[in-house]
Order: sequence, then structure tokens, then C-alpha cells
Amino acid sequence: MKAPKLENSRTFKNVRMAFADEAELVFRYLYCATLAEFEGQEKHAALFRELAEGGACGVHGCLDFLKLAQDPDSEIAFGGTLKNLESLLQTETRQHAQTYPEMAKAAREEGLPDIASWFDTLEKAKRAHARRLKGLGHE
Repeated sequence: MKAPKLENSRTFKNVRMAFADEAELVFRYLYCATLAEFEGQEKHAALFRELAEGGACGVHGCLDFLKLAQDPDSEIAFGGTLKNLESLLQTETRQHAQTYPEMAKAAREEGLPDIASWFDTLEKAKRAHARRLKGLGHE
């Protein structure tokens, strides 16, 4: 019996969604930990950081399954470090060339200049990330 193709399954979509949800939650915990530390709530901060670390295991587990098919964002197959570099570079390039400029434009059109400025900042960070990844690829 031939194994089903993961890429074309509902399960692939579900694992991809679980990956995104888990990754988001990890960063929410880290953000809340930082705020708790600022407020002097060390016990809360420690628990939030502990839960973030545990959540990272969930994120990595999802990636272990996704890599059987492809990177969930770039749609390039996972591989060794050079293949992963290619995938990450593609994602960073798309984000600075398309995603964040479009988001900034929409925010400006909706009268939200502070958020537009934030998207501009993210675009610049992604551009810098892409330059660094390109540099690493030429070493």
C-alpha cells in the first residue's frame, strides 16, 4: 500500500495551522513574560517562560512533520542547511518586497499611520535579514 501524499491532505493543512498557532502562542508567552518582569511579577514571568519553552517543542514537532513535505511558508522542501538557507531567504525576500509594503499601504489607506510605520520597520528588518542570509550563502 502506497503512503498518501502529505502535501495534498487535510492533515498537512492542519499541521501547518497547528504550527502557526503554536508558534504564535510561544511568542505571546514570551511577550507576557517580559511584561510580567517589568511589573515585578517574577513568578508569573518564570511560568510564562517555562510554558513558552514547552510550546517551542510543539512548534518543532509540527516542523518535523511538515518537513516531510515542504517548508510551510516558502514551499521549498526542507533539506540540509543550504536548502534551508534558500527557503529562509525566499521567505524574508517575499516579506520585505511584498507582504509588509502591502500591509503598510493598507494601514495608510485606513488612516492608521502608526501601524503603517510599524510595517515599514518590519520591512526594513526583513530586508536586513535577507542581506545577511545572502551574505552567508556566499561564504
